[in-house]
Amino acid sequence: MYVINTLKIIKMNEKEYSNVFRFSLYQGNVLLCEKMFDADQFNPFTRYSIDIRDILPRAITKLQKTLSKRSYDVIMDVGRVDVTDSEAEEQIYDLYGYSQKMINLYPKYWRNEMRYSPKSVVQQIEQKIIRGVPCKIGLYINKNPIVEREFFVDGFNPVARQSLDILYIVVDIADMIFEKIKKNDIKNMWDDYDLINYRGLTINQIRELSPFKREELLRKFRRN
Repeated sequence: MYVINTLKIIKMNEKEYSNVFRFSLYQGNVLLCEKMFDADQFNPFTRYSIDIRDILPRAITKLQKTLSKRSYDVIMDVGRVDVTDSEAEEQIYDLYGYSQKMINLYPKYWRNEMRYSPKSVVQQIEQKIIRGVPCKIGLYINKNPIVEREFFVDGFNPVARQSLDILYIVVDIADMIFEKIKKNDIKNMWDDYDLINYRGLTINQIRELSPFKREELLRKFRRN
């Protein structure tokens, strides 16, 4: 399982409390990969009014293709351990090979139980038959879900769990979400500016507005 943490650690440690966005990929109860980023860099209204439903269908399609590939990139090149030694050999790790090597250290009668091999299921949803390994993606703020979607992967390849491919696709989707939040945040900041300068509201009054009341005030302003 990979966790990519792009938080500003020093700054966050200076705060009493920090909010974190997490984009997570699960297979059953197994966390396959996750990317986190600082939520406090965004306007509070932005943080709690996120809508990424338009991104999810594309994200799920990409993940289904990635999780059912026939072959994967499982070799991680980390470069030289001692960067001051120009003659030192570069280090590479076979992520899948290492996991199998660790399992093979155990007695033979335990190995089958230890090997990652999720089972495919068959479900009927309305008139449609769905086959595949159940998976889930979710966007969370701290431990609280913002949105979750379940999906199925037909031809799920267990090697994906130890691949770089899964890392790249999760980062790619999380970056799409980040850009969507950032775009909305810029819009919300300009809306705050209009409410302050043309409606005479204070920032605290703006924060207390419900989404409906906020949009109503902005609509009236734009009509005028």
